[in-house]
Amino acid sequence: MGAVDIRRTCPLCGTGELPQWRFGLRCCVGCGLKVSPAVWSANANEKFEEEWFGKEYEVTQSMWIRFFEQLNNKRTLRRLATHATGGHLLEIGVGSGSLLQDARNAGFQVTGCDLSRPICENVGRRLGVPIHCCAVSELPELASFDVVVMNHVLEHVPDPVGLLQEVRKHLAAGGVLHVAVPNIACLSAALPGWASYEPYHLTYFSSSTLRRALTTAGFIIERELTHESFSGWFLAGVRTVLRHGRCSAVADNGRRMAERALRRSAYVEHAYRLCMVISGVLSWPLRRMQGILGRGDELICIARVACG
Repeated sequence: MGAVDIRRTCPLCGTGELPQWRFGLRCCVGCGLKVSPAVWSANANEKFEEEWFGKEYEVTQSMWIRFFEQLNNKRTLRRLATHATGGHLLEIGVGSGSLLQDARNAGFQVTGCDLSRPICENVGRRLGVPIHCCAVSELPELASFDVVVMNHVLEHVPDPVGLLQEVRKHLAAGGVLHVAVPNIACLSAALPGWASYEPYHLTYFSSSTLRRALTTAGFIIERELTHESFSGWFLAGVRTVLRHGRCSAVADNGRRMAERALRRSAYVEHAYRLCMVISGVLSWPLRRMQGILGRGDELICIARVACG
């Protein structure tokens, strides 16, 4: 148990006791939320956004990444199909824009929202859809949506409940929220190389803490599930080996250089991705069981606005 700085409080429940947990993270004794100490830094989200997704961010993607994105998009739209069949969809954190494109093909009217100007300009120009380059709190006051998709966004912000409350303001009556976050309760999170231990992730959710964030913000949860990603164990193993005996800053810089090298060398990337595919196929029974038991590396909730 590390020393506690009582000036630092949990962004979810307000508790002031957050002793050291593991891998440099803190654990709230009140609600169990795991946080990075960076969550208390001024403008942490904006600084990380600029550092990792700013001017030097490369939007272009390989055929492999596009393929994996298509699989993820199909899962998201399949989950939404039983809760919403159309209407106006807002995606917060648009990435490559592939979900917006697939959602439009599925019959939704789509809009995006992202903090990264290079991403907004690229996706808006390529897809010809409206993209708001701003925080959710800065969206037009009268903007209303039937569906909001927020996949792997909540863990980036220092005030997750505040963000969810802002999202709630822009959901139409009966609207649906699809939120996905890394699951700190997954099995591979025991490894230091777990793919979601990122310097720009400020909060780490389990089922109980994500539920608490949603209900506190005024949502009713209709469905909760976990999914173990195809590449989860492969990436966790590779990154654990690379990080062994190295400081996190060096490891993070090395990873960024490795990712750029992968994009620039087709032969290296094909070999790397083929190893990933083989690992994913061989680990399918384990991955399937993890998802069923709630120990998959991605935690998903579908929710609606609570009435009254």
